[in-house]
Amino acid sequence: MVAELAGGGGGDMPVHSYRLSTVVPGSVTGEAVDYELADADLLHKLHYLRAVHVFRAPAPGDAAAALAVRELKEPMFPWLDMYFPVSGRLRRRQAAAGGEGGAAAAGRPYVRCNDCGVRVVEAAIDATVEEWLEQEAERGGMCKALAYDKVIGPELFFSPLLYVQFTNFKCGGMAVGFTWAHLIGDIPSAAACFSTWAQLLSGKKAPAPTLRDPHTKPPPAAPAGATAPPSVKAAAAPVGDDWRVPTACEMVSISFHVTEQQLKRLLLGGRRHHQVGTFELVAALVWRAVAAIRGAEEEAATRTVTVVKTADPAAAPGGGGGRLGLTNEHRIGHAVAPAGLLPAAAADVAELAAVLAGASLDGAGAVAAAALAGADDADAVVYGANLTFVDAEGVDVYGGLELGARRPAHVEYAVDGAGAGGAAVVHRDAGGRGRTVAAAVRRGEADRLRAALRDALRVA
Repeated sequence: MVAELAGGGGGDMPVHSYRLSTVVPGSVTGEAVDYELADADLLHKLHYLRAVHVFRAPAPGDAAAALAVRELKEPMFPWLDMYFPVSGRLRRRQAAAGGEGGAAAAGRPYVRCNDCGVRVVEAAIDATVEEWLEQEAERGGMCKALAYDKVIGPELFFSPLLYVQFTNFKCGGMAVGFTWAHLIGDIPSAAACFSTWAQLLSGKKAPAPTLRDPHTKPPPAAPAGATAPPSVKAAAAPVGDDWRVPTACEMVSISFHVTEQQLKRLLLGGRRHHQVGTFELVAALVWRAVAAIRGAEEEAATRTVTVVKTADPAAAPGGGGGRLGLTNEHRIGHAVAPAGLLPAAAADVAELAAVLAGASLDGAGAVAAAALAGADDADAVVYGANLTFVDAEGVDVYGGLELGARRPAHVEYAVDGAGAGGAAVVHRDAGGRGRTVAAAVRRGEADRLRAALRDALRVA
């Protein structure tokens, strides 16, 4: 069945003519298989990953020109056989009894591998890829409309864990967008999963991922009373089965590009700190700008930031070459700027970068054990608990997904569902020498942040 939906989003270039359908695995998994979620997975249940790959129109005579949605769907059947938990739906264990006079607690969520499938979205946009790229370079945040905006809940039983959106440009180009529930895996896991689909689409033999045993029980939870680290905070209110971060601030998307030449200037400015890398310098630039915008009244809040470091897929257990499974194995920590360094607009970027480089990081599992504190279904906020910076420089976001012989003209990985602190993902650009930053900030901050970064990077 295909559902027709009204269009929307995209600003001056609205995406429209949405059509929804479902693709299921090629073989039956059976409802007897339950995929247990680790504490590190549940730590991220309120967050989502958005990945968008924009492709120019194929050259005349290119076989890829004939690709229709039916052909794009075909490799999904074996793909979902390999990644069968992604096709499942969430359930809860039997709720625990409440204390004296208290309500019953929510049971621990898990994935029932019932082959309900992933949702496929077809859409259109009345612009050429070149027109879209020009607007993206000018104002940023244009990728948001190219990946379907949907969270889990309020009915867990019917909420897909993955949406795949194919958006057709009027020139014959295409955008492939993924909306991925973070609880099933981090950025390297998601990128490896999407790359596997692309390999199958190209007729290549994709190696099977290494998934953990779906029957593996989660490790014992930390005892109640454990202290959550400053990098993670409890949600402001219980979310129940509507898995979105409760916040009084409307969050909007913004993205910008740091060129190779601009990056070199930043590196020259930070060379007195030998441990400082490109991620730290770019993140420090954003940190300084956001702190200046929020001012002295929020100085205490902006002095502490969360740092998330993704693992190199090739170094992960069973990783490399698309073999990475569904895991949340990144590291999480926090950094605190010295008193007096923020919120001044003239704060030294190299000094802030050194603070970020010195952040103490722990595995997501260890952070989750403390943050969830023995609860089966605690509501934690990672991205946006503080201003959050995600290092995805080691993930090959361009080479991992191609349509035939076509590499993407533009790729953006971002975090959706960020809290009021905001979040920014930093990854390599198309040439690998510059950086793309995709951020979620409060409405009202986006234009000021864009202007501050243009000034700092000396963009006309």
